[in-house]
Amino acid sequence: MHEIELRLLGPVCVWREGRSLGPATAQQRSVLAMLLLGAGRVVPMERLELAVWGQEPPPARARNVIQGAVSHLRRLLIGVPGAKLVTVPPGYRLDVDPMRVDLFLFRDLLRRAGPDDADDLLGQALDLWSGPALADVAGPWLHDTFATALEEERLAAVEERLTIGLRAGRHREVLAELPMLMSEHPLRERPAYLMMAALHQDGRRAAALEVFRDMRELLVEELGIEPGAELRALHQRILQEKPAEPLPAPAPAELPPRPGTFVGRTKEIIQMRDLLGGDETGVVKICQISGIGGVGKSSAALRVAHELAHRFPDGQLYVNLHGSTPRIAPLEPITVLGRFLRSLGVADSDVPADAEEAAGRFRSLVDGKRLLIVLDDARDDAQVRLLLPGSPTCAVLITSRRSLTSFDGALRIPLDVLDVGEGMTLLGDLLGHDRIGIEHDAAADVVRLCGGLPLALRLAAARLYSRATWSVAELADRLATDRRRLDLLESDDLAVRAVFEGSYRDLRDPQAARMFRLLSLIDVDDFGLPVAAALADLPVDRAQDLLDHLVDAQLVQNHAPDRYRLHDLLRLYARERAASEEDETARELAVRRAMQCYVEIARAAIRVLKVHSSWRIDIGPQSLPRPATMPETAEEMRAWVAAEEDNVLALVAQTARSPSAGLAVTLAATFSLPLFEQGRWRKLLALGEHGLRAAERTGDPLYRAFIHGDLGWAQFCLGDTTSALANLRLALDGFRACGHSREGAVLDHIGIAYRSIGRLDDAIEHHLRALRVSRDRRDPWEEGARLSNLGLSYQHAGLYTEAIESHTRAIDLLDEAGADMDRIYVLGNLAMAYRLAGQAEQAVACYRQALRALRDAGQLDDYRAAEFFWCLGLALHECGEPAEARGHWRTSAAILHTLGLITAEERRAINASSLPDMPEVIRRQI
Repeated sequence: MHEIELRLLGPVCVWREGRSLGPATAQQRSVLAMLLLGAGRVVPMERLELAVWGQEPPPARARNVIQGAVSHLRRLLIGVPGAKLVTVPPGYRLDVDPMRVDLFLFRDLLRRAGPDDADDLLGQALDLWSGPALADVAGPWLHDTFATALEEERLAAVEERLTIGLRAGRHREVLAELPMLMSEHPLRERPAYLMMAALHQDGRRAAALEVFRDMRELLVEELGIEPGAELRALHQRILQEKPAEPLPAPAPAELPPRPGTFVGRTKEIIQMRDLLGGDETGVVKICQISGIGGVGKSSAALRVAHELAHRFPDGQLYVNLHGSTPRIAPLEPITVLGRFLRSLGVADSDVPADAEEAAGRFRSLVDGKRLLIVLDDARDDAQVRLLLPGSPTCAVLITSRRSLTSFDGALRIPLDVLDVGEGMTLLGDLLGHDRIGIEHDAAADVVRLCGGLPLALRLAAARLYSRATWSVAELADRLATDRRRLDLLESDDLAVRAVFEGSYRDLRDPQAARMFRLLSLIDVDDFGLPVAAALADLPVDRAQDLLDHLVDAQLVQNHAPDRYRLHDLLRLYARERAASEEDETARELAVRRAMQCYVEIARAAIRVLKVHSSWRIDIGPQSLPRPATMPETAEEMRAWVAAEEDNVLALVAQTARSPSAGLAVTLAATFSLPLFEQGRWRKLLALGEHGLRAAERTGDPLYRAFIHGDLGWAQFCLGDTTSALANLRLALDGFRACGHSREGAVLDHIGIAYRSIGRLDDAIEHHLRALRVSRDRRDPWEEGARLSNLGLSYQHAGLYTEAIESHTRAIDLLDEAGADMDRIYVLGNLAMAYRLAGQAEQAVACYRQALRALRDAGQLDDYRAAEFFWCLGLALHECGEPAEARGHWRTSAAILHTLGLITAEERRAINASSLPDMPEVIRRQI
């Protein structure tokens, strides 16, 4: 046996040659304890902070304290052979031979204790304890989280050793030890049972009955419960003066091996451990773990079951119900009940043939016993119901791909995929952390391509083991090919595809299976209910029913109200099914229906947000199907734009080279306006780039002009004026060639671009040309917009009187057109002209009026509000109100940072300055 050099079972320390070498402080001991409890796994910094300071917010210097403790521990561990404390983001990992840690040696001795040497090995195990576990760490958190459970392990070992002594006839020795044990744990029934049995063996019947009476009184008084079935049965035998029966045979211990590698799930493990291992609540304690295939439900269940096994001395029953195993029929309840009854000592011939009768016999047999039952891979509630005990002393742990909802009071634990950090840790555990460290970026790509699915990561690691010449980067490159990814994620009898197949084949509604297939056809991160209904060409109510069915089957995630998504690997599997079961025409029509749905909601957004660009609504096919449900208010529409911006970009990119390219242009041009209004200019640029590829695919010059105009405007907003002017000129040429009225708007945008680079004569010339086009069209909205932009160029040229006149006339025209939002924007332009003309008080009044109008419209979080707050600050500063001015500049900076238009460093500089420089993004606009 190794010398024990790392101790948790008593004072936490490094021990050598009969003495403790430290650590010297409670905080350092807490860090060492946390690293030892998680030996071989990365312990995140947040977990170490929790170990030292508990649930309280850690102090500002917390990380420095942890780093100092780690440095001290590294010096302390130098003499421990094989011990290595390494930094692995997001924390640290202590690699050590488990047999040099007293806790792990203790558990190993218990595991090896067989019939012939149990007494000796249990004695050795208990000799490792030098006091209460984690005796001298900082704060209560480690004690509450771990020490109680460790003490339960010790007590179970003590009780087992005493039981062995009684079986061997050494009742006098047992009687000598039991009084101390009973005084320390007066409510624990097992020591009382052993005391009664030992007294009975010693012929002291009255004393044994007195132990029962005292125990019963205590349980009733303190807990309000009667003694358990085992204690009551012994009491009856003694009352009837029957000879003492042999102590019960060893309880069933059917748990499969503890998972060798396990990462993450910290919060979930604590929740399950607290429920299943806690005090009796008067009802059966049930915990149900759900999640998609391969997410690690069984591993989590077995991890918890092994940790709590000592709390259930009457045994642990386990069964794989095969609820989703491909090509294996789910087990019937009567089959499982037969197994359980035989495990509990019922003869084969005595097992009832009727399921209800067998269930009743099972409940009677386990009544009052402390039994843990693990029901792995349940199909549904019906498969499980008859397998549940009735006694509150029992606990049940269920795993299922479905969320089982009919068991009142059950703790439901939905497992999600691992994040990148956890996935990297799992790969490191499987492949070696040094290897992962060398190819860190490639390993992160593997985690991403496996979607953080633990099974996929294990199969990816197995693939590397079987291909000795492959690097991690080679595996990542191969996984990046969608059509090959599921093929690569196979090893021996395990395959991601087969895991998904079980859930898919189990779908009872053919329309749900079709919905699952069709959802995979669009490359979006998530989707709303209207889009799902459009894909399947179904009413919204029916689509929602099918989505709920898919969510229950763990094939689709309902991650937010009325928002759904597919795991990346499930998307690949669903796309395989679609290619096999849907013809090409059906697949293309489904994608077109989804695009049409987006187009119609984007058109509605333009109307609801009252943005005057009716020409965009006229782009592309008209009379499209109207979604049955869509956002109705301006606030709902802005939320929809924010939720869908990445999805629209992905869908336009996906279809830019397809037969649906014309619809992709329509979607890009329509969605651009609400995207611009919210200041999403980087997204606007990406949308323009994807849209241009689609326009080129159509060969339509008018489509190209639309997209060149949007692309040029996005480039201008982001400061690339040279590229912007090139695209705007291409748009102008295209509109002129097609005789389209959009020519005036593009002339206006060219004028704005010239103004931004100081070519004011060119700017004014282009604005005047744009104004003439608008007046020819007799459109008050267009004329008002052009006049205001002309006014901006006038004020840049120092022609403030002309600027004020242009803005004032623009406001009148926009009032006439009913363009409320555009009127607000021009009011801000007028305020700027007043400020530049030296009329700061009038400027302040105009800016306040504009901001009140934006507040009433619910738009105090977009770019225009940021611009007005900034300029109001300038006007206030000129009025001698520097404190109020700084407040408005900081508000503006916060909005711009949220929109991604300035960096965090720029925001800090603004907040720190009494007179900050105007952000470039605003300077370009005004």
